[in-house]
Amino acid sequence: MHKDILSNILSVPFLFLGLGLHAEPFLAPDNPFLRHEIRLLQDAGYLSTTTGTWPLSLGGMSQDARKVEWGHDLLAETLARESRAGISPLRANLGLSDNRVTVRSFGREPRANFHSGIVTSWMNDRFAARLSLSSLNGVESDWKGRKDEGLALDGSYLAARLGNWSGSIGKVGRWWGPGWDGSLIMSTNARPLPAVSLDRRIPEPFESKWLSWIGPWSFQSFIGRLEKERHVPKAFLWGMRVDFEPTLVEGLEIGLFRMMQLGGTGRPQGLSTWIDAFLSQDNEGVSSGQDLAKQPGNQLAGLDFRWRLYHLPMAFYGQVSGEDEDNFLPNALFFQYGIETWATFESSTLRMFVEYADLTSTWWTDDPKSRNVTYGHHIYQDGYRYRGRPIGHWADQDSQILSLGMIVQKEDGIGWGGTLRTGKLNEDGTGSSSVSNGYSTDLLSIEVYNSLLYTHQNVELRTSLGWESLKSSASSSQNEGLTAYLSLTRIF
Repeated sequence: MHKDILSNILSVPFLFLGLGLHAEPFLAPDNPFLRHEIRLLQDAGYLSTTTGTWPLSLGGMSQDARKVEWGHDLLAETLARESRAGISPLRANLGLSDNRVTVRSFGREPRANFHSGIVTSWMNDRFAARLSLSSLNGVESDWKGRKDEGLALDGSYLAARLGNWSGSIGKVGRWWGPGWDGSLIMSTNARPLPAVSLDRRIPEPFESKWLSWIGPWSFQSFIGRLEKERHVPKAFLWGMRVDFEPTLVEGLEIGLFRMMQLGGTGRPQGLSTWIDAFLSQDNEGVSSGQDLAKQPGNQLAGLDFRWRLYHLPMAFYGQVSGEDEDNFLPNALFFQYGIETWATFESSTLRMFVEYADLTSTWWTDDPKSRNVTYGHHIYQDGYRYRGRPIGHWADQDSQILSLGMIVQKEDGIGWGGTLRTGKLNEDGTGSSSVSNGYSTDLLSIEVYNSLLYTHQNVELRTSLGWESLKSSASSSQNEGLTAYLSLTRIF
């Protein structure tokens, strides 16, 4: 236990500060209402920035450069609150939750029956530090019987900046892609892992006339370390992503990403291994001719997009990821599609979305296999997961999920949201799955959540109430019942 705490302390991140005198250089992927407003500002032309990569850099976002047409301005309130040098006020939070392990989308749900913590930060014009200490109690054992509870430093960092680039070491939550209910490649479903990262702060376009067509672009890369309680302990995870808005198509944002899992106890992890992994020399026989003992590791890659239809309040989005590689292109593909629409009123705004995720991998070559591949690997047998949860989509391997959601934000600091989900988890009933291991499950759930801001009291209250039904093929019984959580944050 003491060694785990010491390891957490030593892994506190060095994040390069992104915003002069702002206490936070980025926005964490934990507030769907703020994300909803930022999308509104981007689609209305008030923000020229990419929004597919979270944490989202606050560089270039100004509260004085725009006049919103609706009643709320969460971004301006956030910027004003974070514009403090020195030591920030102390934030204390308390979370209560049922032991729901199935769904975790874009939000700030407690990770245990009882989740408490404190947060404080310090910064000057170049460096910053943040201490986030939390305690997790009453965590249900994961699909392999492990219980992830105790003290945690998730969200802590030390930071510095240099020009328009930043670099980091730490436990920072990430969300990659346009999806609202899930991301195939990187979401907040799993706890944040300790990582070193390099980021571009402000997505300014190239000045060269040959490259200016790319438009605003951002870049993020990190190297993280997975936990020791795995089939291959302490493996590395190397991720990189670039987002850009090409000027040739108005309203289009594209993201390209790549993830590499390599090294670990008992595995080769020298410089040549990293080079081979970067050059995609890690497929048995076909590309590299290597045997299992010499393969660098596991890779996923793909792209996503979001396209706003001209000046209509509507956008299509999608994501495709490949679990393998053939002729330097992603193979064994799985997909996510979505459509969202929004409306603005005098004192409130509305967003609705429909999203479908299919995590059954399909080859575009002649290989007939299409199951038990997503997030799995023959060397890294715990797969693309961290502390019992997929790093990508919460539904895990071979699942097909349809989600319908709605978000309403009012001018008085009240936000409402809801999501209806239906589909199959591990639809073929075989293979490994953290949510339906070795059997298929019919899922039906509905969730209604709420956010209340009491500005004068420096209090934020988030609540959720829902119902979930899990009908397993392995049993005639049906697991169903109420789901709920409460999260209270107070600034002192």
